[in-house]
Amino acid sequence: MDRQVIGAEAAEAAAEGGGAGVPPRPGAPAPWTARLPPRVPGGRAGAAVALGVLGAMALAALLAPVLAGHDPVATDTSATALPPGSPGHPLGTDQLGRDLLARMLYGARYSLAVGVAASAATVLLGTAVGALAAVAPRWLDTAVARTADALLALPMILVALTLAAVAGPSPATVVAAITVTGWMPVALIARAEVKALRGRPFVRAARSLGLTRTRIFLRHLVPNALPPIAAVAAFEVGHAVLTESTLSFLGVGIPPNTPSWGNMLTDARALLLTGQWYTVALPSAAIVLLIVAVNAVATGLERRGAGEGRTW
Repeated sequence: MDRQVIGAEAAEAAAEGGGAGVPPRPGAPAPWTARLPPRVPGGRAGAAVALGVLGAMALAALLAPVLAGHDPVATDTSATALPPGSPGHPLGTDQLGRDLLARMLYGARYSLAVGVAASAATVLLGTAVGALAAVAPRWLDTAVARTADALLALPMILVALTLAAVAGPSPATVVAAITVTGWMPVALIARAEVKALRGRPFVRAARSLGLTRTRIFLRHLVPNALPPIAAVAAFEVGHAVLTESTLSFLGVGIPPNTPSWGNMLTDARALLLTGQWYTVALPSAAIVLLIVAVNAVATGLERRGAGEGRTW
């Protein structure tokens, strides 16, 4: 069986134009990837900067107990509404005297954790549904595609609001609401990729060598469909964080007493015109920076996949 798998992978390499170190035939045209324009250095640098920003946010969230210096939910009536730069409170305090730096750091924990967990669940569910639909009978494949198209036509934020309102505010509810309303694009992409791969020469070679359908599906079809799904997964992180912030802002996301960036916006919405602009600006800037960084990484992954074919 191992020799058969090796043979199938060799057939795949031959179908792709040869592996590394295999010279092209004399007089053969250059592979299409050689005719692509060179990569723009700025795009790679931008993705590297975005990864650095995400890494810094994740590190700050992990080290929140060390960096905060204050309890994020502790109130201090003698230090209310302090502006940024106040002694002992670098980012100031809110109307209840809670340290904003501590709330930002601990809020990053919840916002990032919910965003990553929700995007992971969305990608896993969407990939499983889409890949299985691609190899299922035609009637089931059509039913999955039409269901996904119909759900995409619904205002997903209203569906998420309904689910979160029925189940009650909690991190698990937010993850479930985002997963239920976000799996459709991933499923459609996975379905299209697996369908395109089924007719590739390396799949036919694997079938001719006697590999089972399950082994071909798990060993060849799903792994080769992952590159475009990886780019979608990165976009889903930003979408999940934004949805969590929206649900928390509307009072049906993270519980009110738990520090999160969405809850910070909820607490500060009445203070925007009172001179305490920083209570709104800090969590808003963090959310925007996170989404921009995630989208930059996703764009880099998408361009890499488009420029290198399926040689990830």
